[in-house]
Amino acid sequence: MGEEHRGTIQNVPGADAFIEEIVSEMDSWPGVHAERRSQELIVLLYEQLELGALDRRSGVAMLHFAPAEREDLVERGDAEPVYPSQTDANVSHELRGPADVEAVLELFRRRYRDLRGEDDPFSSQDS
Repeated sequence: MGEEHRGTIQNVPGADAFIEEIVSEMDSWPGVHAERRSQELIVLLYEQLELGALDRRSGVAMLHFAPAEREDLVERGDAEPVYPSQTDANVSHELRGPADVEAVLELFRRRYRDLRGEDDPFSSQDS
């Protein structure tokens, strides 16, 4: 997360729409469902395994990756490290615009592929 978000939680205009778009897309993935844990937190699961979480208030997606993959994502700028984490998440990505929706979906695809043991990420365009 950006410097301005560490230590404080800010309401992000438009984040709800971006989050709902992500949840709607992911609901079409086999075995994936969303659990609304509070007004702010939505946890996305593949069967009973956590893919990641979406914070409606701060407009942030949070996911957990193996250390090597986490470092690669952070180094390439695809995600930000989470220090310290209050969840299992160790990377995050802010939702500030439509381009962030696709970036977050790509992170969830990677996590989904990892949990399913697939070589290629799932796409809703797959038959």
